[in-house]
Amino acid sequence: MHPSLLSRMSLLLPLLLVLSLGANACKSAAALRQEPRAASTPVEPWRYARMDVRDSEVPARFQAPLPDLSRGEENAWTPEHPPRSYVTDALCAGEPDMGERLVASVDRAVASGARSPEVVRAYANLFSECGMGRCAWARGVVLDAKRSAAAREVVWFGLARCDEPEAEALFEAQEAPAFASISYLDARRWRVYPARPPAPFSPKLERAAAEVVRREKEAPYFINARTAAMLLGETDAPGAAEALLKLHAETADASLRDTLAAAMFRQSHPKARALFQALCAQGREPLCERNEPSRPEAPADPREQLRQETLSPDEFARREEVPRAERIELLAGCASAPSEKDWRVARCLEALATLSREKAVEVAKTRDRGAVPEGMRDTVRALTRFPASGALGAYLDGLGLTAVPGKAVAEESASTAEEMLLWRGRALVFDTETGMFPNAHDSLLRELSALAPGALTGVLFEEVPPTLEEEEAGKGSYRLIAWGGGKRYETRAQSYGDWYDVEAVLTFLNALARARGSEVRWLALATTDQVAHVVAGPSQALSSLLKAGLVRSGGADEARSEGREFEEEVLRQLQQEGATLAK
Repeated sequence: MHPSLLSRMSLLLPLLLVLSLGANACKSAAALRQEPRAASTPVEPWRYARMDVRDSEVPARFQAPLPDLSRGEENAWTPEHPPRSYVTDALCAGEPDMGERLVASVDRAVASGARSPEVVRAYANLFSECGMGRCAWARGVVLDAKRSAAAREVVWFGLARCDEPEAEALFEAQEAPAFASISYLDARRWRVYPARPPAPFSPKLERAAAEVVRREKEAPYFINARTAAMLLGETDAPGAAEALLKLHAETADASLRDTLAAAMFRQSHPKARALFQALCAQGREPLCERNEPSRPEAPADPREQLRQETLSPDEFARREEVPRAERIELLAGCASAPSEKDWRVARCLEALATLSREKAVEVAKTRDRGAVPEGMRDTVRALTRFPASGALGAYLDGLGLTAVPGKAVAEESASTAEEMLLWRGRALVFDTETGMFPNAHDSLLRELSALAPGALTGVLFEEVPPTLEEEEAGKGSYRLIAWGGGKRYETRAQSYGDWYDVEAVLTFLNALARARGSEVRWLALATTDQVAHVVAGPSQALSSLLKAGLVRSGGADEARSEGREFEEEVLRQLQQEGATLAK
């Protein structure tokens, strides 16, 4: 990240956190209650970037070997190497060609004399922020005894990011390297909402956690001793307490001892409780403020949790200990009741549709006869227009908005056209604030182009960010470049600090598709916060969705504007409170 931006963010973020929960909740509720922005739906709502186009083949560096990362990544990536973001995106997508280039680079690094732990740590970081797409290649590598040990361990980190049953089964069946195993267990908890329950204590977990704690200095930057210790101590099992106490006794490092004591916060073992309480007496451990019981309390009745809003409607719909008929009745009541929390009512209707579409349609028709909260409009419209199960999917199929291969794994749970397009891989929801500089517009271009397979096949993207001097002077702009079909296309994107220029990205994609003779277009949908919603598909199909009112268009820059306005409002409130306190 750019140093000056980092310093500014380090000052801003603590201030934002003070009001973020309350202010954001108020903002979200108010945004749902307000009248929607006037949605522009002209005959052709697409905009196109101005591009510089010239004849050019793809630069050879895109096919070049990867650099030796074991000697320090900061200076490893040179203009002769493929762009780093291009490499990481290809690895995260599970592309075998890039995977083989990774293995070759790992083996060269080991052959040059680098220590295997250093090599593994350096290359594992390439997988730090991704959830891999196709994982068949990675599974084959980790099971191939002919591959080098270093290469197999690095690829285990890629497999840890795979969200597929085969990968999960492999981690359960195999003794994965410790760092990769902890990475997998940590990632799987947050892969779906609500988070999965803690991993039960087992000798395998103990071995992996203990090794990470003892070898923390050799770990990739996204894995540390606290992560491992917390995973080990999440269940109040005698074996977990004994393992943590053993690690605590054998280490002399004061900071590490505190980390291990903190991981005992759920343990009822007397000595473990004493160590945790002694840590709390120092006043530096955030977990001490949670007042966690020594043993998890028996879960409350899901019905009461729904009423008290401590359980989401979506989760309540799956709680099979409550009779199905009763779940339907309670969710129907929630979806029908007047409420200031429009988002809550909308979630109840969506959850109801997963249990009984017939009942959800009945509630939606009742809602449709009166004022419909903004947060429910898309759901109400989809249910009333397509009451039969499968009718909305068939309608989208007829428009040519079929599922991208490998997607649509949970399409039946979708209540709106946008949700169904998300499950089908035809839509993307993303935060317009990146939290970094440069912003990696090229990665966003790759993600969005994947929403329309075939439209931009073979096109490669690259981002050229402004120089540090230009950025500090506030005069920077990005160059967005695409190669394909013997042509080189270039356009400009504004530099908004750590925010995407979504307008530039979408207009660039639309211009590229038009130049290549494709009818596919990308469209930003309406939003009430800094999260952008983008769909892609044949232009006539998207126009039909807009005309039918099944989706609502929004400005490409709307999400960023919403986010920055919110930040500015929070800062104004903090300044006012500061002035009041000063008086």
